[in-house]
Amino acid sequence: MRGWRIGRIMGIDIAVDLGWFVIVLLMVYTLGFREFPRELNPDALRPRADLTSLALGVAASLLLFASVLAHELSHSWMAQQRGIGVKRITLFIFGGVAQIASEPDRPLSEFLIAIMGPLMSVALAAVLGALWLWLRIVNATGILGVSLTPLILLTNILFQVNGSLALFNLAPGFPLDGGRVFRALLWGITRDIRRATRWATRAGKLLALILIGAGGWLFWTEMNGNGIWYTLIGVFLWNAASEGYRQTVLLETLRGVSVGQLMTRGVETAPPDISIAEFVDRHLLPRRDLSFVVTDGSAFLGLIGMQQLKRVPRAQWTSRRVRDVMTPSARLQPLNPNDTAANALTRLANADAAELPVVAAGQVIGFLGQSELARYLKLKGE
Repeated sequence: MRGWRIGRIMGIDIAVDLGWFVIVLLMVYTLGFREFPRELNPDALRPRADLTSLALGVAASLLLFASVLAHELSHSWMAQQRGIGVKRITLFIFGGVAQIASEPDRPLSEFLIAIMGPLMSVALAAVLGALWLWLRIVNATGILGVSLTPLILLTNILFQVNGSLALFNLAPGFPLDGGRVFRALLWGITRDIRRATRWATRAGKLLALILIGAGGWLFWTEMNGNGIWYTLIGVFLWNAASEGYRQTVLLETLRGVSVGQLMTRGVETAPPDISIAEFVDRHLLPRRDLSFVVTDGSAFLGLIGMQQLKRVPRAQWTSRRVRDVMTPSARLQPLNPNDTAANALTRLANADAAELPVVAAGQVIGFLGQSELARYLKLKGE
């Protein structure tokens, strides 16, 4: 899930997915044109939207996703405190997701990271609930001389949503926060992350079936549009639970093998000062290698391959040199031969690369990429 980058907080990229725009527009319409007009004009036979209701709809929609962002940032902050990097947070149609650099390696880290999100939502619900109550009291006294109804409506919906977000995420079904807490507890008791994940995944799938069933019943018996959302969330949760278990099994399988056992050891080199056209004709086309080590004969300068060439217009291939378009060694995330293949998979995902160099004593001794990992997993499965 990539999305468009809109900012950076705590060193973490914040992005929004295409689905985010869809749900925000839907929420603005539902709140600004239907819900708030009825609340602001309870005596009107056909209440119509006005500037106030539209402003409230926009503010509520954005603040609701700000609450989701705060929820994800709390996860990310705890992950950073436990020594786990966080690359980005993406807001999408069903909420938000934080992309952490690696899965927690201990039950305690899993528990602390998972519980922080619901705790943040509970704290926001408590503050907003207190503010909603205070605004109602002040409005009833009339001491300010103006109606506080718009602010009361805004704080009320934010209070309800944050409370609901906390309760839903505490459900003990993987991969929800509550499911991760459940898995952490089982992991700590059994010392077997695969078994803990299997049971937490079953709980997640049971919750998904309940949501799908409830959604179907609401839609067919009462023609309630919320039933469609319950069904979609249930399907999403079922798929996420299945994928989460597969990922755990995959990582556990790869933890048993080192980078040095799987890497390709043939390393092809290219000089830094030849043109791109010459590099393609003399090095890339005659060989099957994805990446080439750029070296001046003694020092490892960087890497070049198809990924770098795609960024250069064909018309510039004769005028630009290899060193102009290579990825410098300082920007790479090299692997060590003693790293686990699970660590390599995480690095590959975060680097968005097809393969990474394996470096020992300052020199590239091989490459490990997605094709080597896929081949090993296929053979292991067979």
